[in-house]
Amino acid sequence: MVDFTRRKFLGAVGAAGAAAAVGATAAGCSENVGGSAGGDYDLPTFQPAPELDVQPFYATETEGMEDVYTEQVQTYFKSVNREPASGGTVTSFQLTWGDPSKPLDENPYWQELNARLGVSFEPQFVPQPVFDQKFATMLASGEVPDLVFVNDQSAVNLQGIRDGAFADLSETLSGDNILKWPNLAARKEEIWKASLKDGRIYQIPSTVWALTNLPVMRADLVDQTSIGRSPKDAEQLFTMLKEVSALGTGPGGQKVYGLNKYDAHPGTASMFQRLFKTGPEWQHNADGDLVHITQTENYKLMLEWLARAWAEGIFDPVSMSPTPTDIVSGAAIRYDAVGGAIGAAGLSQWEADLPGAKFDFFDMPGFDGSAQLVVRNVPYGRSTCVSAAAAEDEERLTQILNVLDYFSAPYGSEEHLFVNSGIEGRNFDFDEHGIPIPNADNLPEMGVQYVGVTSGDNSYRIHPNAAPWADSFVAVMESMAQNSIVRPLEGLEGASPTFITKGAQLKQLWTDFESGVITGRESIDDLESFVSNYMSQGGTQVKDEYTQALKDAGK
Repeated sequence: MVDFTRRKFLGAVGAAGAAAAVGATAAGCSENVGGSAGGDYDLPTFQPAPELDVQPFYATETEGMEDVYTEQVQTYFKSVNREPASGGTVTSFQLTWGDPSKPLDENPYWQELNARLGVSFEPQFVPQPVFDQKFATMLASGEVPDLVFVNDQSAVNLQGIRDGAFADLSETLSGDNILKWPNLAARKEEIWKASLKDGRIYQIPSTVWALTNLPVMRADLVDQTSIGRSPKDAEQLFTMLKEVSALGTGPGGQKVYGLNKYDAHPGTASMFQRLFKTGPEWQHNADGDLVHITQTENYKLMLEWLARAWAEGIFDPVSMSPTPTDIVSGAAIRYDAVGGAIGAAGLSQWEADLPGAKFDFFDMPGFDGSAQLVVRNVPYGRSTCVSAAAAEDEERLTQILNVLDYFSAPYGSEEHLFVNSGIEGRNFDFDEHGIPIPNADNLPEMGVQYVGVTSGDNSYRIHPNAAPWADSFVAVMESMAQNSIVRPLEGLEGASPTFITKGAQLKQLWTDFESGVITGRESIDDLESFVSNYMSQGGTQVKDEYTQALKDAGK
């Protein structure tokens, strides 16, 4: 069983940032890291994926920003140079949001996947709503599949690591050992550091963008205001939004408001947290003590501004509806996922769907006339663990990691194209830009491979349809990145057992109060009372556990 004592890094969940506490270096990994569960090891060597055959539209060195491409790769490199295995079976336990793929005997894609891997790949599909429940049942059975999708922000999933169900891969992937699997090696040291548990490697993490959402404005509405597209502070933004609401209607008679949607952190609320520079959920105050965002003066200013905006008709009255179809009005400012906005059905399609509407990216100011403050995402996404039982056999472990390495092929590789798009002419065809377009008739064959984790190039890739907005996208994203920070608890959120058990309850308490203040059901004068209640309901324990975790990690 893995030892997760508090003195040995981070309490019940382990130390996502433990490398810093034991003296690991960020580059080169010349010093050993390790933990109580095993001997010293080096962080895996970072080996970048081969360069793409196209040049970036925009290259950056700003922390938190990625290069931007407007061209699609035309030639694909081979990322896996070993021969397929000579047989055997590799099983997986993986999440699915839709229907499972067609069975093997009816699925040419799955059959071809097996041929390329050289093994019989046997996934178990688990729908998202029951994933934790099925995960617990799987652990209790003692029959752990070879590859398991793990959400390390879930107490149930973490239990598997705590109880030793998954392999400690620290020595296996230590230093240059990982170069046997070049696609697993195509992730930077900070990604490994952030996902460590008790200073050890139990999971293969995927790469993610540090910035995934940005504001988008209706330029056709904003241009009709006295402020225009570039408000300088919160008051000018307020005026701009109020004047849009006063327009009443936009193109085609659509009802319009300054804002038409509000959902709690980390949803639309994050956009206003950037405006009011509230910082991360847990942060240090001027005395160096850890405090919750709701205890800051800037958070209070944000609530007062939002409550005034609601009272003066800036919000659509159904802005907080949990049913998306309830919101049919247009808005001056909205908060969108980057991938959706710059994709094939992004801004260009939004304009086509509403003739007369003009969309553009919006550079959020700081409330006081200074720059906004953006909090970056955790540096890794979904993860996959390897069964501890299967890893006892070195040859078996190598075969399992070979399979995961194939699934982890980076963008621009032949393997990535096949894993994500399937067989050309059956599952997809290239369009005039060289972009693989799915064949809807055979889409049910896909999804077998979701256990894979992303590696390699992590650039923003703008679809040709969104190319006219490339300059605007770059300007807004660079502004966000240049004014972004890393959270003090990066990689340590799971270090509080109380947050794991009471986090959902505390989040709901916070959401209810925040929504109540904005809509007038609650008074901003009750903020101090709310904070006191929040802390007594578990917030104080969370703070104390995080404070200890930061101390143990040397932060």
